Amino acid sequence: MRRCAGCGVPTLVGKELTWRENGVIVQTRDPDHRMIFYESENLDQLFRGIEEIIGVPIGHIVIESKRRETKEYVENLMPAPVRKVARYVGLKPMIRRLSVNGMAYGFGHVRLAQKRVHFRDDDYVTMLVSNPHSLYFLCGEILGAWEAIDGRECWVRYEEVAPNSYEVTTSVGSHPLELAERLQPPRYAYRPGKLELDKCRACGVPAAVASCRWDEALGTITDPSTGRRMAIFGPSGLEAVFEDLESELGETIPETIIEAQRRYTVRTLRREELEGGTEGIGKMLAVRGLGLLEDIRLGREGLDLALHNACVPLLLAGLFQGAYEVVVGKEGSRVTWEMSRDGYLEVHVSPA
Repeated sequence: MRRCAGCGVPTLVGKELTWRENGVIVQTRDPDHRMIFYESENLDQLFRGIEEIIGVPIGHIVIESKRRETKEYVENLMPAPVRKVARYVGLKPMIRRLSVNGMAYGFGHVRLAQKRVHFRDDDYVTMLVSNPHSLYFLCGEILGAWEAIDGRECWVRYEEVAPNSYEVTTSVGSHPLELAERLQPPRYAYRPGKLELDKCRACGVPAAVASCRWDEALGTITDPSTGRRMAIFGPSGLEAVFEDLESELGETIPETIIEAQRRYTVRTLRREELEGGTEGIGKMLAVRGLGLLEDIRLGREGLDLALHNACVPLLLAGLFQGAYEVVVGKEGSRVTWEMSRDGYLEVHVSPA
């Protein structure tokens, strides 16, 4: 994996992503495709937290939702003739490329273990996945990408073969779950901004991102300032998962997501991470691609936050509710939030 001579970040990251001055990260070749740089440990712990609260497994819903989103993305990215050629002659090179991309984005180490592709009903592809950023997400991504290339309906299963290592097998067959027709993916608003981040002169990656450690053997990214693992992924896929969970399990799911995120934040966030004031918090959000901070105020009546160009509002509501409780040193609060169509998010956290 080639790295930038200036900062050491994989060149793929600097080439494919652009950190804008308005708190947004986009794909350079597709500015409408938004990305975030976020704590990946949060993903599976968030899903487990939801399962603990509602007492129902959700992995099958997350996998199916991510499958659908990934399949749509790959089909839009690769014209049908290109996918057909890849189906017959380019499978191994394509898997290698996806594996390299995954390692650069912190998805873990992924490689082809075995396959049987004779265009019969017993075809399968097995990937060996170590240190996945999210097991549910990666299963859905592998399944969706393979369906887009193969052109047939498939299903996926996973088996842990060593600590934090899994065999993920996609086989021809019908899905065990069919979700309702998906709504249109979100189109994020991009209000202009003038937030300046210190960036590498060679590749344009922010210094705060370049300070992270990329472990090529493990396929991981670690933030040394917090010790937490990071990954680069699209917020639209996560928001689609939230919508599908609500559709399948009921209208209380948004509150459950916020509560699961609050609990995770209280367990993992250190108070000193919030000592940078408005400027420090604004840069933290911008480095992660979560939006452009307009205002944040902490007082007797609680915490108020206003953010332009926001995404994943349920995650942010839970994050700042948990952050408030860390600052005041006491659990127990109420949170309300509202987000306009142009991406303006307001969060209010008040004492219980």
